[in-house]
This record gives sequence, C-alpha cells and structure tokens, in this order.
Amino acid sequence: MKGILNLLAKAKLVELSDDERVAERAPPAASAAAPPQASPPRPAATAAPLPAAPELPSLAEACGEVEGQPLADIFAGAAVPASPYPAEKLLRLLDGLRAMDAVTRKAAVVAMDAADDNWQIEDCLHDAELKIAALQEHKSRLAAQLESRERQSAEIVDQIRLALDEATAAIRQQISELEQLREREVTRAAQETTSVEAGLRAARESVAREARRIDGEIERLREIPNTFRAPATGD
Repeated sequence: MKGILNLLAKAKLVELSDDERVAERAPPAASAAAPPQASPPRPAATAAPLPAAPELPSLAEACGEVEGQPLADIFAGAAVPASPYPAEKLLRLLDGLRAMDAVTRKAAVVAMDAADDNWQIEDCLHDAELKIAALQEHKSRLAAQLESRERQSAEIVDQIRLALDEATAAIRQQISELEQLREREVTRAAQETTSVEAGLRAARESVAREARRIDGEIERLREIPNTFRAPATGD
C-alpha cells in the first residue's frame, strides 16, 4: 500500500501527509528495545611479585661437632710430645691409691719413683702441664667458635626479620592496591548498572509511547472498515 501511495504522489494524484513524507525519507529505524552492548571485559588484576627471600648463610660448619672429641686428638693437634711416663698413667696409679689419704698417696708415689729408674715424676708433671695448656687452648677455640656462631646467628636473625618486614610491607601494599581496585570495580559496576537500567527505562517508555501512537492510528484507520465494510448477513 505504501508503494502505491508513493507512485500516486509522484503522479500528483494524491497528496502525502507530513508523517508519510517523513517516513518516505527516513531510513528504517533500529529496534527501540535493542539490548545494550556489553562492556568489554577488563584484564584481570595481577599482584606485584613479592621480594625474593635473601639467601642466608649456612651455620652447619660454623661450629662443628665439639662434644666427645678424643683427648688424644686434642693433644696431637697441640703437638704435645710423647712422655716416658704419661700423666694418665700416674692418674690411674693415684686412682688405685684412693683408699689412702693425700699425704700417704704422695709418699707412696715418691717412693715408687725412687725405686724405679724408668720414669720420673718430673716427666709426669711436664706432660700434665703440656696437656693442661692444650686443653685450655682447645677451650679457648671452642669459646671463639661459639662467639663467631652467636655473631653469625644474630646477623642471620636480622636478615630473617628484614625479609619478613619487606614481605609484610609488600603484602600490605598488594592488599591496599587490591582494595582500591575492588572499590573502582564496585563503582564501575554501579555506574554501568545504573546506565543499563536507565537505558531499559528509556526503551520501555519509548516502546510505550510508540504503542500508544500506533494504537491511536489503528483506531483512526478502523474508521474505514467500520464505515465501508458491508455488515455480515446471517444465513
């Protein structure tokens, strides 16, 4: 029908109304209720990497096994020479004389020394003094090793605490950044939701107005069939 009216109008046989002229010139309108375009997905947020943990020195050899080291090894390490009558041999002799009092034990040992030319008490005294000095030096080395280990342990503990502080600060920074990102996303989602809902309301109102306009035109056009259609006759 629209094409026929256009042909008649071009032949100047009918005159188009204002709405018909606008409809003839206007391109086909897009659907008023077209769904809004979805927002492009945003890249997922990535957390900054944590600082690498520092490599801590090992204390496995800072203070080696110190207990149970054979005394012979300690004396050998101190270059204690062999004695004609070692101090340990005299100690065993004294242990065998423990039932005596100290004065009697000493007199007995002196008598044995005088009776035996193979050994002298002076040899035992010299051997004992060298071994005492070797043991004291060994104790000093142990104390120095322990002091070194205490110092290194304190340094390592400081490094551990520093690494913990740095990791904690980095984690807190990441938490803060993620919280800010979450707030931005919440705000964006609220804005987009409001925009979508506003668009939906506008579409509904537009469709409702158009429906009322079309209903009015339908009622206006019904005047023609109501006027000119022959009434139905019963058989």
